[in-house]
Amino acid sequence: MKIAICQTAALPLEKGVWSHYFKHIEKNSLVVFGEYVFDLFIQDWTSKDMIAQLSPQKLAMLESMAKAHRVKIIAPLITTDAKHRLYKQIAVIDAQSTEFYMQQRLIHYEHWDEEKFFDNPKRKTLKAPLAFEYEGIKIGVLFGFELHFDALMLKLKEQGVDLIITPTASTFQSNERWQMLCRMRAFCNGCMLVRVNSVGKVKIKDQNLEFYGESFVVNPSGQIEEKLHDKEGIACLEITKEQIHKAAREWGFREIKQEIYQ
Repeated sequence: MKIAICQTAALPLEKGVWSHYFKHIEKNSLVVFGEYVFDLFIQDWTSKDMIAQLSPQKLAMLESMAKAHRVKIIAPLITTDAKHRLYKQIAVIDAQSTEFYMQQRLIHYEHWDEEKFFDNPKRKTLKAPLAFEYEGIKIGVLFGFELHFDALMLKLKEQGVDLIITPTASTFQSNERWQMLCRMRAFCNGCMLVRVNSVGKVKIKDQNLEFYGESFVVNPSGQIEEKLHDKEGIACLEITKEQIHKAAREWGFREIKQEIYQ
């Protein structure tokens, strides 16, 4: 399976700008983006009505990109409903259909309070994250903040997920912690993990912050195989189910059924 990790700053709602990224990506690739690439960030959340109005346009444009470039897209989006309630979700889009994963655990800090802003349901019991098969590989999606919750990781493991896609919008010089967390999660779950982080600068309560990029791929042995730096860019690589299962079997943290690979 071919995967394209798109490390970008926030993109304007312009077809030409979005097409610039997709034209460099091979057909049938899985294309993944970081958080708040297609939406306004905290300091710009001045109007829920405006965000709700733009949401369907962004989704429609991503769906058109998936069809035109024959790719499958994983993109965090702010979505809306008829009552203009806002939800933080991950969209999984291809030429035939669109599926969504609703974030279950949101950031709830004084300076960064997504739980208060969004209308995502507050769940006492966590549900299994969205998982699907693509090119023979079982893929699960999970927001970066949710990677801290053992119960969600266990549900992905129970689903037999081979690859976890984790979009983030990380700042505060936190990359070393993110590397340790993602390497541990991939190792213990016996899977690969792609953490795709945004780049760009934002301001929260008079404090200048920077999304530092450094997206990376971790293999089931907990080793970083591919890494971008702090600028915009695309990393394209190919992974196989055999490659994932071979490493997972060596450690035995995840039960892998014997399969014959062609």
